[in-house]
Amino acid sequence: MSGKQKLVIIVINYGTIDLIKELVKNFLSSLPRFPKIRIDWVITDAIRDDRETDMGDEEWYRMMRDEIKNKKGNFFHFFRIQNRGFAGNVNASFILFKKKLGSDYQNNDSDLILLLNPDTSLYWVNLEKAVMFMKKNPKTAIAGMALINPKGQLEKWGHSLKYPTIKYIGRKRFSEPTLSDQPTTVAWVSGGAMLIHYNWWLKLKGLDPAFFFYFEDVDICHRASDKNGEIIFLPQAVVGHRRGGSDISIFRRKRLYYASEARYFHIYRSPSEYLLLRLVRIPFKLFYFARCYLVPSFWITLFKSSKESVSQERSEGFPTFKAFVKSFLSVPQMKGIWIAAIAVNLFILGEAVWGRLYLSSPLILHYNAYLGIDYYGDTKSLFIFALLAFLLSLFNFCLGIVLYISKRYFPFVIIPAGASLAFQLTISVALLNLLVVNS
Repeated sequence: MSGKQKLVIIVINYGTIDLIKELVKNFLSSLPRFPKIRIDWVITDAIRDDRETDMGDEEWYRMMRDEIKNKKGNFFHFFRIQNRGFAGNVNASFILFKKKLGSDYQNNDSDLILLLNPDTSLYWVNLEKAVMFMKKNPKTAIAGMALINPKGQLEKWGHSLKYPTIKYIGRKRFSEPTLSDQPTTVAWVSGGAMLIHYNWWLKLKGLDPAFFFYFEDVDICHRASDKNGEIIFLPQAVVGHRRGGSDISIFRRKRLYYASEARYFHIYRSPSEYLLLRLVRIPFKLFYFARCYLVPSFWITLFKSSKESVSQERSEGFPTFKAFVKSFLSVPQMKGIWIAAIAVNLFILGEAVWGRLYLSSPLILHYNAYLGIDYYGDTKSLFIFALLAFLLSLFNFCLGIVLYISKRYFPFVIIPAGASLAFQLTISVALLNLLVVNS
């Protein structure tokens, strides 16, 4: 297996499985009967944190194996991972692929890795041009294939002669495209159809996973250039690109874009330019927030999908809700602390009821030995303590759920539970002291 040139194509699925099937089908149909290159497809399903999967892992693997089979020197490998962002997903996919094949899969210096978007159309006649160029130019670290839209027009933001700077902020992806129809040295190329020499992939240690979505391609090209690697754009090696095939909302997409953009400027640009960028982006963020969430169509669609989800959950006995509650309460000490907090809440309510029944008004709500009594109140005021305890518990419970859902802040999920119990104990002691003083 070590003598034949090999190409590893990595495709990440974000709710685009039908597009991937079409991509593979069209590519296989364009291949000669006996290609001179081994191609391994690594197709990884990235499971988002904010939704349940439509099917189990085994069911998904079985579906993929039934519909996409090894053919014409193309071998398919399917994986399923938790979504770590595009860069993290690509790195994890390659590691899983290498681990699966083990020592039987030996690499040569001419071997390549192709990062490919799922919403693309790739044909062998164009891929062959890029592969042959990389084979004849071993000094090229990274080559970008030309992304074209459905109208046959070149996407100008698929590469750039210059790195992003604040003066290019009005252009998409800060791009300054080349007008040449020949292979051209550029600053960066798009990760939508990016060829990387295997030895350069190892030298650069893959993509930077800190770029969750966007700018990971600009970053790896920058790092390759810093190590004297050549970045080439190949206008003749075209790849069709539909754009917008993934199921990510426009606001989330823009939010991820601006976060990665800020990280890139923080690493490679001056502090003043970074600060200016963050200030300039504020109105853009507000605009896309309004465009996404302040239009009726968003809420209508959300209502319909929520209604369908609830109806399906009800018919199945609410399995998703039950699974979430079970996993949330399975956090170490979580269940015990919340049971204790509820018990203290009931104790506070009991204290208030006892005070209402057995104490007379007016009630001394605060006593200061030097200044005298500050305030007289009715015994009904005792229920303020119970209401405050309940509201604090509700707030901390909701905060705990938010932290639990957010994978980033998951380690802190126990803190609201502990804080709630501490608040309830403090309130119960204060109320008990008040009852003793007034009894």
